[in-house]
Amino acid sequence: MKLTKITITNFKGLASAEFDLTNFACLVGENNAGKSSILQAIVFSLNRPPQLPIELHYDADSPIIFSLDFDGVTADHLNRLVEEHRAKIADLVSDETLKLFIKYPPGQKCEVTTQKRIPRNLQYRQEAIKGALSGKRGAAVRNAVLAEYPEFAAELPEAVNISQATEYINACIRELPEDNFEFAEGPLPSGISSSISALLPEPIYIPAVKNLGDDLKTTQTTPFGRLLGLLLEDMNPELDAINNSLLTLESMLNRVNQEGVVVDNRHDKVRELEAAVETFLSQNFPRVKLELHVPPPELKTILNSAQIFVDDGSRDLIENKGDGIKRSLTFALLQTYVHNQSARRSVDSEARPAQRPLLFLFEEPELYLHPKSQRVLFNTLARISETYQVVVTTHSPIFFAPGVTAAFVRVAKSEVQPKPVGKLYPVNFSLDQASAEVFKLARFDNADAAFFSRRVVLFEGESDDAYCKHIAPLLNGEWNFDQKSIALVRVSGKGNFPRYRKFFEAFGIDVKIVADLDAIFEGHQHLGCDASVIAARATAIQVIDRRIQETGISAEPSPRQIKDKVNGESWRNRYDTAKTALRTIQEKRTVDAQTVELLDGLFTWEKDIARVRACKDDALSLQALLPALDRLRQQGVCVLARGAIEDYYPPGAPTNGPKPDRALAAIKLIETDIAVRELSEPLAPGRSPELFEIFEELFRDLP
Repeated sequence: MKLTKITITNFKGLASAEFDLTNFACLVGENNAGKSSILQAIVFSLNRPPQLPIELHYDADSPIIFSLDFDGVTADHLNRLVEEHRAKIADLVSDETLKLFIKYPPGQKCEVTTQKRIPRNLQYRQEAIKGALSGKRGAAVRNAVLAEYPEFAAELPEAVNISQATEYINACIRELPEDNFEFAEGPLPSGISSSISALLPEPIYIPAVKNLGDDLKTTQTTPFGRLLGLLLEDMNPELDAINNSLLTLESMLNRVNQEGVVVDNRHDKVRELEAAVETFLSQNFPRVKLELHVPPPELKTILNSAQIFVDDGSRDLIENKGDGIKRSLTFALLQTYVHNQSARRSVDSEARPAQRPLLFLFEEPELYLHPKSQRVLFNTLARISETYQVVVTTHSPIFFAPGVTAAFVRVAKSEVQPKPVGKLYPVNFSLDQASAEVFKLARFDNADAAFFSRRVVLFEGESDDAYCKHIAPLLNGEWNFDQKSIALVRVSGKGNFPRYRKFFEAFGIDVKIVADLDAIFEGHQHLGCDASVIAARATAIQVIDRRIQETGISAEPSPRQIKDKVNGESWRNRYDTAKTALRTIQEKRTVDAQTVELLDGLFTWEKDIARVRACKDDALSLQALLPALDRLRQQGVCVLARGAIEDYYPPGAPTNGPKPDRALAAIKLIETDIAVRELSEPLAPGRSPELFEIFEELFRDLP
């Protein structure tokens, strides 16, 4: 039995949110986005406290509503309920699914309703049946059934009372085809609201503790105490000898009832104490009898008062140790419980009700743990998720692993009136293989930080991020990528722009692009151009090609461009085709138009190189391209008009050597906003320098 979905309405910062749970689900996002609120909503909906404070209502005048969907509700799970309630709950289960609504009207007690399968025909509903039979006696009951429900007359007994007639009609209704029914919200059967807890999963919520000393108390109200309690409950059946000793101890302290007979085998000192107190009391109340009762100790009570010492070179109580080992101890208890349960299932074949499911909710489980320990913890949680559902909130990229944590949900805060709301952006990698592949690619290029950011900027170059992070705040102190929670993600080739963009947008992350100038000529389709950009680009290319002819601009590919081109799959195919064509020329001694076209195919890319050079060296060519550049920038795609980011390095920056070293050297030469403004000219008279316009777009609409 699993909780498959929770719909949250009007709870804290979640005005309306829907969370689909899997075996192992991961909630990510910035602080204060609403991740913890989702875990708390699960806890409140499953534990159902009588009331919730008005401060927890997003809108103080509206109810908090939790809608819960459960799957896998089998007869084994229903057997956990008391016998008189099983049939009532079974009627609420359809195809092993159950739906509950937990409502908290402002200032009022909790209300629990359910989704019921009811007849579409109003005459077949319980209130109509009750009305048709009300007040009838004897033969009048049967006559009422024949009059109101003639379609069920065939097997109607000759003599029925109201209860029998009602059950007969309901049995006939249950046999109707499925299209005669619909689902609607209705109340739970009488007496079920509290007893249903035995059926539902038990949430074990481990918050991101601020005071781990409090959380390590062994009371059942703390996560630590509950985990220890689960272990102790699991031990009880195997500790018969100790339990028998406790029974013996009770007989030494109290009178006990043995087969209906009160037996007094108490210790002499206990009886003497009781007699002495009774003697003094009888001086004022002669007829009063005194009975001293000492509450017998329970094994769980004794063990729950146990102290845990840790010797890591210095033996001391766990509460006096570091936060990391305290946190690890909690997970060690959890690991032990899961291990014991697995071992028990492998040897216990006795038929019994299905164990009450556990739902583990971990808030930032990586807290206080070294990265190596985080990996161990992740593997532990992955094993736990094979048996129990696990939901974590995290800021650690270690917890992203398609195939293990199948469901990822990014929680982000949206600025709306009257106050911000949290929104959920789910991505299920078990269903979306294409996204899973991009995810792996993103992780390879260390893009994990993007999952915790408001915006992502995709770029091509190896050192673009470090250089941009340095010069942007010099232009405007507010343009700080880290403070504004903007992640810069390298995509390793313009062909990856659309895949990365689609992936991050699936998480609700705003995406911008910074592309080299050649992207607008070769591979412009990767930029996500709309019709207006395509039209402006086509017009610009006509002008640029004419200017190339007029000015004699030639293509001069750099060694890097040649290397990249030769390594390209499509170019290698064209090269092989051209070699075949050349052999044909040698054999036939003739050259036809098709062969010339094949040979030209090897060098068509040089046209784009010439166009890039024209835009950099010829003002009229750049002016022709400007409408396309502006339209792209308005759509969040910033194309560097001077070429690549290296073309914006200051004079004196090295032109050879590894790119990161060249970027660091360039950074050292730039210390003021004036120096940054001198790195680029305005693209047209009266405008700001190009870099200013680019950064203005990258930081647009961020608070």
